[in-house]
Amino acid sequence: MIARLLKASALCGVVVSLGLGAAHAKVPSACSTIHLGYGHWVDNKIENAVFKDLVEPLGYNVSDKAASLKTIYRHLANNQLDVYMQDWVPDSWMSSLGKSLTADIREKRISPMGPDLAGAKHTLAVPAYLYKEGLKNFADIHQFAERLNYTIYGIEPDNVGDRHILLMIRHNQYDLGDFHLVQAGAEKLLHALSQKEKHHQPILFLGWQPSSMNIEYRLHYLSGGGGAFGHDKGAAESFILTRRGYAKDCSNIGKLLSQFRLPMNSESKMMYDVVVKHAKANVIAEHWISTHPAWLKKTVLGVQTVHGNPALSAIQSAL
Repeated sequence: MIARLLKASALCGVVVSLGLGAAHAKVPSACSTIHLGYGHWVDNKIENAVFKDLVEPLGYNVSDKAASLKTIYRHLANNQLDVYMQDWVPDSWMSSLGKSLTADIREKRISPMGPDLAGAKHTLAVPAYLYKEGLKNFADIHQFAERLNYTIYGIEPDNVGDRHILLMIRHNQYDLGDFHLVQAGAEKLLHALSQKEKHHQPILFLGWQPSSMNIEYRLHYLSGGGGAFGHDKGAAESFILTRRGYAKDCSNIGKLLSQFRLPMNSESKMMYDVVVKHAKANVIAEHWISTHPAWLKKTVLGVQTVHGNPALSAIQSAL
């Protein structure tokens, strides 16, 4: 029900913003600075960097504020933030945070747009060599229990996926009652994956996409976990959230947001460059935009600079 509410609300947001037509000759002064939420995650950092590289050549200032997801939702609801680029569905609404977000959407204090990212996943995964040996489905896990040392690598106690795993263990779902969950953080999970993969040792872990792990390693997401992680191997979407009325008040950026979509594989590759190659997000974003002219043209179609000039030529000149 909540997912349908979010998708219906998001669709309405797109229709409204698309119906606004071309931006006014000059952007209202109240819209010249965009207050952008930042949730500390690498994928959120990438999306924010791409967005900045689109709007700053148009004459906008961007103020991004790092905060917890709870704080971001609160600031959107009370108009202290304008935009948050990456709210995951269904992850967000499976938690208490998601309930408060849904209430804010119903009361029209927060407006969803998008989705800006499709094809995301969040479920249990294994390296390709273990998948080839037969660990392909949640129902197969118990057969590999001893080789896995009855261990599943998760992220952290507040993570929604970790909570699903703990519930599976507690209720002996998929015969996982004897397993234990390691919750040492995403960095430790990726380190464990690196070490196990190097020696072709078994490992079962909470995987997600987009992520640098999908570029660095050959992975497979397990099927058959719909009772815990939802359909299609933990499929999820990412929506853009704005404060109430933002797409109407700042119609030029509203139009851009309604057209903003990042390809899944491209975002994973950019994350890989940041996490593994230690490249700067703004450099990676600028390079990606400059090498994807068709995407750029489609994304800024009908968008203008703050002075009413075509956006495309301004961005191309800045690259």
